[in-house]
Amino acid sequence: MTTYSLVIRRLMVCSLTIVISRAITSPLLALFISTQLGLDQKDVGLLVGIAAFTGTLLGLYGGYVVDRFEKRRLLILAMLSSAIGFLLLTFASNTYLATLTLVITESAAALFVIGSKAILSDNLPVEQRAKAFSFRYTLTNIGYATGPMLGVVIAGVQPLAPFWTASAIAFLSIFLMSGVPPSKRADAASQARPPSFLVTLATLKSDRTLVLFTLGSLLNAVVHGRFTIYLSQYLLVGYQADDAMQILSAVLACNAITVIVLQYQFGRLLKREQLPFWMGAGSVLFIGGLLGFIYAENMVSWCVAMFVFTLGEMIVLPGEYLFIDTIAPEHLRGSYYGAQNLAALGGALSPILCGYLLTHSAPGSMFLVLMGLAAMGGLLCFATGRLARSRT
Repeated sequence: MTTYSLVIRRLMVCSLTIVISRAITSPLLALFISTQLGLDQKDVGLLVGIAAFTGTLLGLYGGYVVDRFEKRRLLILAMLSSAIGFLLLTFASNTYLATLTLVITESAAALFVIGSKAILSDNLPVEQRAKAFSFRYTLTNIGYATGPMLGVVIAGVQPLAPFWTASAIAFLSIFLMSGVPPSKRADAASQARPPSFLVTLATLKSDRTLVLFTLGSLLNAVVHGRFTIYLSQYLLVGYQADDAMQILSAVLACNAITVIVLQYQFGRLLKREQLPFWMGAGSVLFIGGLLGFIYAENMVSWCVAMFVFTLGEMIVLPGEYLFIDTIAPEHLRGSYYGAQNLAALGGALSPILCGYLLTHSAPGSMFLVLMGLAAMGGLLCFATGRLARSRT
């Protein structure tokens, strides 16, 4: 951390605090909305899904905005929007206001992720970016490991306090970024701004490598994007509720500890030249982990399968960032990150697909379908990686 510049150090800290602010509210959001608005769980899921879907789509325009304006100011705007969104949510008295505030927070999160990736690329030499992406992902997992526990503790004092705390953390993060000088390449980027959003969309659409890689990433995201949800769905089908929660807690702890301990070391191994093979290896590890879930019979075997699955996650996610960084033109870097962010839609589809499979087929068939999706995603990422190598 100390080897990075002031911009990168503060960006890393802000990435951690913003993730914590979101994670504090994550275990309580559905309960809060249900209690506040009197909705059943089906309507709550629909509301949250609409907000997440809308925020992901708006992230595509957010990438275009990142290319046109000074990135540090956009990150400050994203932090301020998150702070306002979390605060206004506690005053939402109907479904429309609740949806609006959730769209604000989801869009702000997408803008922050895209802008922070672009700033990392702007301020680091090529050979250091893989390690920086991995370190940022490690911090993200630390935030998601600690935030929910903190949120539950705070909610025990005051039910609305987690949302106030999340708003305060997001607001205070602004002061970390406000003292950072503008990006080194802000002036240069302003001379090569994309002419319009429609022209930029046409450019993105015509890049076959980007489109195919994003599709492969979307298939992978179905597998890893919401794995906690489909694992809990599966466990509740095959186990008693208490046993299911114990196993789920153990595998989530295994996932978090593995990422925190090993992610940065794995990031040092990722090289652009071998990126297609790393992406393929990540999908193979996903398949191995899913196969382990099928045959897991006790907590130890579940944790071993989760360890293998997590190794795939540790390769694929930083690898996706590094791939986009490799193929993106300098003046369209934010737009390319915004386009690849559409892969998050795979995570939104995952609970729907897995819920359908668990309802209408044998439970183990869910993992077989996910293995097939991981294989297709891995093949697409491997093929487009080879194509990108020939292009560069």
